[in-house]
Amino acid sequence: MKKILILLMTMLLIFGCSSKKDMVKKTPALEAESVFEQANEKIDKGYYDEARNLLETIKVQDTSGKYATLAQVRIADSYYKEELFEEAIVEYEHFLRVHPYNKYASYAQYKLAMSYFSRIKTVDVSYSLAQKSLDEFEKLLRVYPRNPYVNMVENRIRMCKGVLAEYEFYVGHFYYKKGSYEAAAGRFNILIRKYPHSKKESEALYYLGLSYREIGDIEKSLNALTTLVEKYPTIKLAKDAKKLIASINKHK
Repeated sequence: MKKILILLMTMLLIFGCSSKKDMVKKTPALEAESVFEQANEKIDKGYYDEARNLLETIKVQDTSGKYATLAQVRIADSYYKEELFEEAIVEYEHFLRVHPYNKYASYAQYKLAMSYFSRIKTVDVSYSLAQKSLDEFEKLLRVYPRNPYVNMVENRIRMCKGVLAEYEFYVGHFYYKKGSYEAAAGRFNILIRKYPHSKKESEALYYLGLSYREIGDIEKSLNALTTLVEKYPTIKLAKDAKKLIASINKHK
C-alpha cells in the first residue's frame, strides 16, 4: 500500500512540474521591437525615467538579444539627452567594456567623447574635461578609423586643443604676472609645442619673449619674438614684438 502511495505522489509531482513548464511556455514573449519603439517615443517626449524602465525591461527579457544590446546604448542616450552627462559616461563606458566590437561601438565611443566635451564650461575649470574629451575623440579615430563621425570629430579635436591651449596660456600668464618667469616660460613653451596654430600661439610667443628677457636669456627672447613676427606679421602684437626686438638689440 505504501509503495502505491509513493508511486502516486511521484506521478503527481511529475505532472505538476510538467504543468508549470507548459504554463511558462504559454506566457506571451516580450515584443521587444514594440517596447523599444515605445521607449524611443518616451525619450523624444522627455519622459526619460519611463523610457529607461522600458529599456531595462528589454535588457532582461529580450532573449533574442537583438534589442537588448541596443537598449543599453539607448539608456546612455537618454541620460545624454537629459544632460546628465556623468551618468551617460558611466553607461557608454560600460557598453564599450562589454561590447567593444559591437556595430554600435563607434557610436558609443563618439557619444562618450561628446559627454565629456559637453561638460566643458570655462577654461580655468575645464582642463581635465577637455583633455579627457580629446583622449576619447582620438581613441575613436584610432580604434574605429572607419567611423562615420570623422569630420565632426576632427572639428571637436581642434576645439578641445583650443581649450587646452587657452588653459596653458591662462596659467602661464598667471605666473608671468606673479614674476615667476621660468614657470611662465615653461607653460608658454608647452602651448607652442603641443598646440601649434592655436588662437593663443601668437600671445604665447610674445609673452615667452618677455619671460626670457626677464630671465636674462636674450637669445631665446629674440627667437620667440622673431618667430612671432614671421608667423603673424599683420597682427598688432607683431608690431610690439618688432619694437621689443629693436630695444633688445640696442641694449645688447
